[in-house]
Amino acid sequence: MSALVEPGVDKAAYRAAWLAAMSPWWHAVARSADVPAGGVVPVELLGRRFALWRDADGALAAVDARCPHRGVDLALGSVDPAGHLTCPYHAWAFRADGTCAVVPQLGERTMPGADTTAVRVVETYDLVWLCIVPEGDERRPVPAFAELDAGTHWFWMGEPMVWDAQNLRQVENFCDVTHFSVTHLDTFGNPDGVQLEPTRVTRDGWRLRYDFDYPGFDPTAPPGPERQAFPGRFEYRVELPCTVHLGGASGPGSAMFIHSTPLDVDRTRVFWGCAFPHGVEIDDAAYAAIEDAIWRPDMAMVASQRPKGLPLHPGDELHLPMDRFALAFRRALAELGLPSSTPTTAHATLPAPGPAPTPNDRSSIHA
Repeated sequence: MSALVEPGVDKAAYRAAWLAAMSPWWHAVARSADVPAGGVVPVELLGRRFALWRDADGALAAVDARCPHRGVDLALGSVDPAGHLTCPYHAWAFRADGTCAVVPQLGERTMPGADTTAVRVVETYDLVWLCIVPEGDERRPVPAFAELDAGTHWFWMGEPMVWDAQNLRQVENFCDVTHFSVTHLDTFGNPDGVQLEPTRVTRDGWRLRYDFDYPGFDPTAPPGPERQAFPGRFEYRVELPCTVHLGGASGPGSAMFIHSTPLDVDRTRVFWGCAFPHGVEIDDAAYAAIEDAIWRPDMAMVASQRPKGLPLHPGDELHLPMDRFALAFRRALAELGLPSSTPTTAHATLPAPGPAPTPNDRSSIHA
């Protein structure tokens, strides 16, 4: 079996269709703090490499990282006093719109074909976002972060993580509540919470939403017989296709955030953080350590999944009643034009919403 797709699916065709379907969206590529004034950083997105820079006035720009002259990586370059990106090899300089400003070997002139390709950049929520399609072709704006827009919260940003996995697999893992009581027993998981009641998933435009009550443990409390579970409410808001806001997971009023950026069809950089109400203080190192202990086993589990591409047909895998979110998520992705990593000939169309399925019923799974 191919790691990316199942037999019967052309890998190259799947990759091309997947990248095309994932292109008309804004994706986070860097934290704002990672791009200082006058700095240049390399970023990856959808199988491409870009040079991202900030001029002395704070304005951001990004272009294809390959210099049109000799193919040198422009991310190794520098920013000149005019705010242009300068190639480190022959000092060709490029404007924010990708046009060549200077070819030193020709004096003040440039030459035909000297331009490179620029992509659009926005900066919001302490992140830098790129969109590689022309203006007007994007499917939606950058998803809003209500708590930060309201000014009621402050934002703690974590260290981005690279996953050896497709970003859609990662999003589904982040929203999978049934593994809490198996994979995360060393942090917040409750071994008595394996059997769970199905939770209704609703869709509102670009958003999938469901709330889930889970009797978890305080991950800072040492394991032992006196460790007490407490009722927690997880409020998932999945902004299609690959942004998630999770309310309540890091304490009352908190709102955890992830954006799962597709570096390629099977590699992902996860940008994440948490908004806390003003007045709530945390120990940065302790919080980062707890989250790391939660992320690490998830990274291993998702990296092992086969095929690496997310199956979108309901009959491809076995499903339980508590897998309602996964089915709703996969249905929504198919509606957005994402291809499945599995053959289509043996599968019916996606089912309409209906009653909860019975365990392992592969023909009547409803979200």
